[in-house]
Amino acid sequence: MVSPDIKIGLDASCLIAQPLTGVGYYTLHQLRALLSEDRGLEFRLFASAAQAAPEYLRELGRRCERVRTLRCPTRLKSLIWPWLEWPAIERFVGPVDVAHGCFHLLPAARGAKRMATVFDLSGMRYPHTHSAGDVGLHRRLLRHAVAKADALVAISESSKADLVELLGAAPERVHVVYGGVVLEEFAGDVDGEALAALKARFGIAGEYLIHLGTLEPRKNLARLVEAYGRVRARTGHCPALVLAGKAGWMYDDVFEAIERLGLRDSVIHTGYLERAEAVCLLRGACGCVYPSLYEGFGLPVLEAMAARVPVLTSNVSSLPEVVGDTGLLVDPESVDAIEAGLFELIEGRAAGSERAARAYERAQGFTWQRSADALAQVYRAVHAGGAS
Repeated sequence: MVSPDIKIGLDASCLIAQPLTGVGYYTLHQLRALLSEDRGLEFRLFASAAQAAPEYLRELGRRCERVRTLRCPTRLKSLIWPWLEWPAIERFVGPVDVAHGCFHLLPAARGAKRMATVFDLSGMRYPHTHSAGDVGLHRRLLRHAVAKADALVAISESSKADLVELLGAAPERVHVVYGGVVLEEFAGDVDGEALAALKARFGIAGEYLIHLGTLEPRKNLARLVEAYGRVRARTGHCPALVLAGKAGWMYDDVFEAIERLGLRDSVIHTGYLERAEAVCLLRGACGCVYPSLYEGFGLPVLEAMAARVPVLTSNVSSLPEVVGDTGLLVDPESVDAIEAGLFELIEGRAAGSERAARAYERAQGFTWQRSADALAQVYRAVHAGGAS
């Protein structure tokens, strides 16, 4: 029997930042699934940021018992809540049984059990890939969450292992809740006209490989470009490489590599894409290349699997959990390994198609409803006072 009316206070401030990146996308789709069914849970939504709440946050709010948004810089709250444990989330949304911070920050609360979702510990594993300010902020937030939370949610077994190893979290208090994929986005035939229009817009001729995500050091794009340049020189008929995503931070080495290797005409940066555009370009690619140094989960890889696009990705962090044996796994810190993987991806089309078919089947198991079910189980366990 499901316990009725367990009141959940959600701090979903990560949904306000625009445009949505991986954290926001994961949170939005998980909460949509969570709020789409009656699971014996009552939700009260809180969000704060310097800018106004977007429409999709208001959409989620319409399914909640109470909603409160506050115009307050997120970094200010990130200092006050861990330091002062004030003001309690109940002040904004009323009494709750469980207070859940959707991204690293543990909410202050009066009497509620507390939990936080941890996406990754890349700032501790690879501090040089982030600004010093971000590394310090998230280290403080995570240490506070590990010390004070009744439970933590990790988005992969890899992230859970990092919490245990790097911050001393008790394994029994860390619950793994995977992300998902919107399978309907990849159903049916690709819209040929829309794809042709996108290719014309960005000057993509013929086949292309795609990397989907923000340009930032953790994505390892300078090594990818280096390896791509080698393969192109080696074969003479390499598909274009499309970098689809906004330029985030510390990305100059990517464009320097493109210029140094004379790849301006074959490596194409689209900038930020609307969701439908990104899905269309992904579905039209002959391969997804994602040799990231570290991922908490790896949504772009899962989406490529759902799109039946052959995948090359890294053999580290969470990526093998997502891909299993359905992709080419390479050492992301070795240009030689990335080069060999790219060559196999391009030249071994039959094997790639077979892997992509198996990857598509594997992707069917990663749904947002399943993710929401797992999170609801965590809420019930935390409310009951257990850790499993």
